Amino acid sequence: MVVLRCTRKLLRRLRKTPAEDAATSSTLLGDWYANVLFVYRKPIILAVSARTLLPVLIPARDPASLGPRLAAALAEILAALGIPADQIRGEQQQVAQIALAPTSRRQILGTMNDFDRMLEPAPGQSLTSAALELAQAPCGPIGMDSPDRATVSLFANPSDTE
Repeated sequence: MVVLRCTRKLLRRLRKTPAEDAATSSTLLGDWYANVLFVYRKPIILAVSARTLLPVLIPARDPASLGPRLAAALAEILAALGIPADQIRGEQQQVAQIALAPTSRRQILGTMNDFDRMLEPAPGQSLTSAALELAQAPCGPIGMDSPDRATVSLFANPSDTE
């Protein structure tokens, strides 16, 4: 299971109330933070891993399928980064089950705002491709490393978690 820490804006859109006492994420990538953005007037959910700041973009529709859609999009991104299939399956199975919680780390929200400003997908560009471009940006909260490199490193050395 993964804890999805949503902004108030996204919680209103989902028409959900977060759990006050959220469980702990059992995934290697930790909790996820999520917000709704508008790209070419279409609502998109930006989800960011708390541990590596890896961004995932999915269409903001059908709140009931948010977990499975996030898991599927994450699997595509991890595959593009060269993560082994067995590790992807393990992470994907856990991310499909979400518990909603409020945001708690302003540094991650700041990174999400930076990603929002950087996000300019070309017409017709896939959300996966746009997320992979964002993942190349150096980020202060992870020591000016990029989320793609931090994620590959984390999966290569899963025992080196916080």
